[in-house]
Formats: sequence, structure tokens, C-alpha cells
Amino acid sequence: MMTTQKKVIIVTASVVILGLGVYFLTKTNSNGKSLLGGNKKYIDEGDVNLVPAFSASQKVALLYEAMNRYSGTDETLIFETLTGVSQAQFGLINKTFGLKNYNRILGYNTIGGSKLPLKTWLKEELNDADYNLLRKKFPSYL
Repeated sequence: MMTTQKKVIIVTASVVILGLGVYFLTKTNSNGKSLLGGNKKYIDEGDVNLVPAFSASQKVALLYEAMNRYSGTDETLIFETLTGVSQAQFGLINKTFGLKNYNRILGYNTIGGSKLPLKTWLKEELNDADYNLLRKKFPSYL
């Protein structure tokens, strides 16, 4: 006869294994597909707002967060933020960014900086290859 402790361990292990199985079967990949099939839906298909609204101030906040770091620039966040952004939208981002204090020696907003535009922030924060990639995408502004 099994002891109560053994039964609890077996039941707990079974629940954990079942939970992990459901998770991995329903987990979606980068295309939104799961092993069980079907698409991941974030909003009702009848909704007209299927494309997230563009927000220049939200993009500026993300860019600023990626660059204004003591621990160094998050280049990945910069490129993720600017992926899918049109030339006109980048113009709005550039205008919304305005001039922000930047210390060229320390590489972020701190005492002893000067007010600089987004173009200068990006040029200071990115290596030449990354900056030139953005210049090709947004030639009117960079």
C-alpha cells in the first residue's frame, strides 16, 4: 500500500507534467502558430484597430530608454523600436524627441551635458555600421 506522501508526490508530478505539456503545445512561435495550430489573436477580428496606432511619444520614450543608460546602449531596443517606422513617422519621432540633455563624455543624460537632437544621440550611441543602416532608412533626417 502507498503512503500518503508518495501519492502527493505522484499527483504533484503529474499536474506539473500535464501543465508543462499544455504550455508547450499552446505556446506560439514567432509566426503566431502553436503546435496545436491556430493563430494567436490579440483582438477581435471585427475590430478596425488591427494595426497598433503609431505613437511618436511612445517611440521617443523607448529610444530614450535604450540610449540613456549608465550600463550602455541597448542597440536591439533601438532597432526594434524603429522597425516598421516610415520616413514621415521618423520625422514625427525626431520632432517629438526635440533637444535632450546629453553628456558626450559619459554617454547619457547627466550633469555637464548639452541639449542635443535625436540625430546626435544616435550618432554618439551607435557604432558607424548601425548608424549608417539607420541613415539609409531615414535619409531625410539622419
